[in-house]
Amino acid sequence: MYTMRTDPSLRRHLRNEDQLGMEQPSYSPAPKCIAATGEAHDSERDACSAAEAIASRKTSTDYRSAQWSPDGTCLITSSADDTLRTFALPHDLLTSREPHILRPYAASPSPEPVCSTAVYPYYDLQNVSSTLVLSSPRNLPIRLQNALLPQAGLTASYSLISPTTEAYITPHSLAFISSGTHFVTGSDSLLAVFDVSRNGQGPIERYPTIPSKRKKAVGGGVGMKGILSCLSISSEGTLAAGTFSRWIGLYDSEGRGSCNAVFSVAEPSEVPGNAENAGGAGVSQVLWSPCGKYLYVAERKSDVVLVYDIRVGGKRLGWLKGRKATTHQRLGIDVVQTARGHEIWGGGTDGMVRVWSNPNEREGEQEAAFEWQAHEARTRAAPREAPLANRDATRVGCGKPSAGGAGLRWHANERPKRGLEQGEVALLFVR
Repeated sequence: MYTMRTDPSLRRHLRNEDQLGMEQPSYSPAPKCIAATGEAHDSERDACSAAEAIASRKTSTDYRSAQWSPDGTCLITSSADDTLRTFALPHDLLTSREPHILRPYAASPSPEPVCSTAVYPYYDLQNVSSTLVLSSPRNLPIRLQNALLPQAGLTASYSLISPTTEAYITPHSLAFISSGTHFVTGSDSLLAVFDVSRNGQGPIERYPTIPSKRKKAVGGGVGMKGILSCLSISSEGTLAAGTFSRWIGLYDSEGRGSCNAVFSVAEPSEVPGNAENAGGAGVSQVLWSPCGKYLYVAERKSDVVLVYDIRVGGKRLGWLKGRKATTHQRLGIDVVQTARGHEIWGGGTDGMVRVWSNPNEREGEQEAAFEWQAHEARTRAAPREAPLANRDATRVGCGKPSAGGAGLRWHANERPKRGLEQGEVALLFVR
């Protein structure tokens, strides 16, 4: 974890910018590590006896993904050894003078690679019955389990089965709706809605994203065909779904309503510039602005983050330049709400973290407002959610505000002053 402080010369510079009416970032660029995972995976809690044989065959603990619990007390990670780990943050995290070593409180090995995870929206560390996490292992039912008590077994499971082959369909994306009573899955040309209370049963609703897979054209020219790689629900209740075939679909009622719009991110923009030359090999992440009016789209093999104004039928407003993510692996971005609006944080293959401030306020190409070196060594490749690849990727996620109005942000595989090892998770504290 990092504490960002500003030296006197930088404070004078920012005061001068204030006097000139210039916009400056809402953070200061002097990070200090206050917590990291380190050599934490030799903990006795880091193996469940029921799956020791599975875990023993997998030695890599490189992180594919990491999510904050909604109450800001825990980190839930998915690793290349097909294990979900829960890190409970120490109570003196922000007051201790020495960096903390984060050790997994619980670990749950999976028999198959985990394609996607989602944390229960009412996760509360004080209420163990609410500390739930959803995961989709390959070729198996969807699993709902307690992130703190993996030894208790599954809380529930849900089957998504092909009606033609009777084989399990593996969702590539998961999202709880705001009430927490249902969740939405994204798979090949299919959205499905599950009732959390219906243990052992299939979806209560299916929404094919194309009329028919048999048509030569993509759904006969209607809808979007492809694997639904990511889902995101806005504050207004609109679900955005992105596909590896570079399509975006917008759905009412958190995925249970009608399809509002479908558009391709490969289509030329009306805004002059060279975003079309940035490439793109499939949508890997979609994120909403806090107001729910703008959509941010990240792709594999693309150096830009695309910005869309959803109020104008998916009009491309602009793009965030210099992301440094020309890799087939997933590199994540995140939205950070600030007093002046919001920021987009993104990690790149060069080990840098870049920040774009209020990108919805301008059209066309935008440079990062600020960047900093997240680790000392050069990064050769930057996988975010791929096993057994290079571990020096920079990944970004944000936590909810904690006590004192502080925001917690995590950065995977960073190298602060003491030097993190490959496969570590470090945390960032921003006042």
